[in-house]
Amino acid sequence: MISGKYSTVVLRNITRCYSLATRQHLNFFNGKDVAPIAVLNSILEQYRASDIENKLKIENISCQTIYKSHKYALVTLKNIFEFAKEKENLKFQALLDNEIFQAICTKIGKSVDALNSGDLINVFRILCYFEVPYTNKIVQSILKKLEKHLNDMNVEQLVFLHYVLSKQEKSDSINVLMSKIPLHLQERIEHSLDAESILIVAQCLVMACKLEFKSSVIEKIISTLSERTYAFTSHNVIAVIYSLLNVDSQIETCKELLNYSFEITVKDLDFVKPKHVPPLLHKWHDHQYYYFKFLDEISRKMDSENWNLKNTWNTMKCFKKLGFCPNNVMDHFIRAICAEPQTFVTDSIYLPLNCARILGITSYRPPRLEEVLTLLCSCEKKIAPLKKSCSFLYIKFVSYLSMLGHFPPHLLTDILDENYLLSVWSKCKELERGPYFENYALTLAWSLENYDQQEKFPFPPAILKSLVQSFRERHVKSNYPLQRFIENGLGGKHFLQTGISTRDGIPVDHVVAMRWGNYPVALHQGDSCQKVNFVEDLNLSSNVKIIAIIAATENQYIRHPEVLTGWMDLRIKYLRKKKFFPVVINYNSWNLLPNQKKTPFLMNQIKIALEEDESERTNS
Repeated sequence: MISGKYSTVVLRNITRCYSLATRQHLNFFNGKDVAPIAVLNSILEQYRASDIENKLKIENISCQTIYKSHKYALVTLKNIFEFAKEKENLKFQALLDNEIFQAICTKIGKSVDALNSGDLINVFRILCYFEVPYTNKIVQSILKKLEKHLNDMNVEQLVFLHYVLSKQEKSDSINVLMSKIPLHLQERIEHSLDAESILIVAQCLVMACKLEFKSSVIEKIISTLSERTYAFTSHNVIAVIYSLLNVDSQIETCKELLNYSFEITVKDLDFVKPKHVPPLLHKWHDHQYYYFKFLDEISRKMDSENWNLKNTWNTMKCFKKLGFCPNNVMDHFIRAICAEPQTFVTDSIYLPLNCARILGITSYRPPRLEEVLTLLCSCEKKIAPLKKSCSFLYIKFVSYLSMLGHFPPHLLTDILDENYLLSVWSKCKELERGPYFENYALTLAWSLENYDQQEKFPFPPAILKSLVQSFRERHVKSNYPLQRFIENGLGGKHFLQTGISTRDGIPVDHVVAMRWGNYPVALHQGDSCQKVNFVEDLNLSSNVKIIAIIAATENQYIRHPEVLTGWMDLRIKYLRKKKFFPVVINYNSWNLLPNQKKTPFLMNQIKIALEEDESERTNS
């Protein structure tokens, strides 16, 4: 704003630059000693909102009139910078060719020795923003001066300068300067971390981790954050969280600070934007961190604010990695896809395979699932490259579709060709991906059986036999921790078969046979273990029920809700379809029980499985 005795002088100078109408408007005040300040400022603001050339004229005239030292050029450059940031499609070359802009830069270049550290950083940042070449003499002189000023800079200035430099194209002069900043910053932090802003302290931690500062320096920064938790707010806490998630070492104080920071965040999620979420959750996965309440609140926010497809997609990929897929999240994911089907089909970031993997993470089937699965299969331009050059991923995609109960004939016909399967399997073995191929091919075979699609889409029997043999060899366990507790509960080894599978390759840890009244049936004589290869080979009367006991480990559950993964659930459904009675034991939970409670727990689970069957029969 212009004030005081300079207003009339500025006003008269301005009238020389503009149209007749403008001059008439301004000259209305020329007969007075001092032009009304409010009116003058209003006119200046009007021109500030016009094009860049007018802006340059206004700034040049007003600043030349008011300022007597070189500092007017700094003020002018800053004003032009603020103006340019608000303009869309501004062509910087036109600005660089402008004589006034060149004169301003020349003035600054001649005054480099008089500029302090803060001024030098700001000028460099602005010139970079305007894409002034690094070869420019003024830019080079500023870079050299910045290097000489490193000793004088405080923590905040060093952090900001490093940030500005990191955003530029690399050059020798920039590389030299960037290489020296960490040394100076580390010394400042060791001496005194005097930055007032929590954001700067957080940025120090990010830099310290990325640039591998000494552990004592990293611990000091974390200690500083810990001492200043009173300054954590919903405005700055996201930056604090991000910085803490950059710490490699598992420092207990760091975990406590993270939990405290997330407590603040969940109380006011208005400051958490969709774009903030994926970077944070990626870090969670890398550091094996998990804070349920934040995920729960974000999932509700996603739903209530009806996040668009892009934001939902980016967040859902992180949710899947963390094993967080409650039903409301899956429902919103489906709605987001259905709201933008054309975008999903045409935009390259939305990959059908990734989508199928997310949808198949549990056994939950959201409304409109079939609509989305049909949409996935219509993405021909995205599927074709898989079929042509990534056959393994092509089979993986179709296996996920089949697990979800979707069987597109145009995809299955090619895959279920015996020669095609053998060819892909052979290639996978060469690339050491044989086991992955076997898993997905068997998933397809089990799904066809489970959903009664075998007659329509028969799986090649010779391939299936080879897959089962290879799969069984890989799933032989050396240790079955439930075994002795089941034997104790039933009364001996002869009531138990351990480590077998179905003919179609479903592995089963233990098999128990029960007759009416829940009495165990011996599966071999005495203590000798006459092991059979397949559950179907057990020679039992028709009134005996076969209990298939599976110890499900942590990787066979998702984290929230704690349910079996889609792949594991398919195996359980398959066993039921074969008239077996699956009993799934959460191994981690069972292992936490005292030894004296482990056997009663297992026996009770067997009893519950049988009672549920009786109940289903009665109701039917």
